[in-house]
Amino acid sequence: MAALLACPFCRTLYRRGEGTACAVCGVKLVPFERLPRSTETESEADELGDAAPPVLPEDEPRAWNDFGRGRGALLGLSALGLALFFAPWVSLEMPEDVVRSGYELARGRAGWLWGGATGFLVLIPLAWSRRTIRSMLGARPISAMLAVLTLFEVGMLVALPPRGGRLPVELHWVWGIYASALVSLAATVVAVRFGGALPPLAAEDSERESSDKRILH
Repeated sequence: MAALLACPFCRTLYRRGEGTACAVCGVKLVPFERLPRSTETESEADELGDAAPPVLPEDEPRAWNDFGRGRGALLGLSALGLALFFAPWVSLEMPEDVVRSGYELARGRAGWLWGGATGFLVLIPLAWSRRTIRSMLGARPISAMLAVLTLFEVGMLVALPPRGGRLPVELHWVWGIYASALVSLAATVVAVRFGGALPPLAAEDSERESSDKRILH
């Protein structure tokens, strides 16, 4: 309720920050809670009783299988990034001939690689539990931070490859590490835009009158 302003003349609704005067009739906007009920609203209230307070579009719960606004993309990329943690990352030729995954590297001397895998693992329930646009927008910072961890770790690993000390080390990065970096980059871009833009307040055409009446009731 505190986020709404209304025109006392035509009763058009606005979010705070959209202006101080009505774009339709030019009348100064007032807080929605100070707006008196219309005659139609009073008569309906006598017949139906008090109605529930209006709900902004960004606060309306969405279906569990609604994967729009980046929710599905973030879920898919997080699951793919977690799977790629177990894909081949590096091919060692000296001192031994072996191919290791990100998981195997993390179990060894590169234990800091667990951060990226944990980030993808946490992103899955985080994105799944966001059921309103407002909660998606609020999760953008933490989602982006979790998504970018693997990209940061891959950059560090490639820039500062492990050294063998007394024994010479010869290694080659393979497809898994590059795929993980690309997925992390894509997930970061999606996380920054998670939830999309705020939806319009008013309904369009024939639905607008019924929507306004329901909100003002």
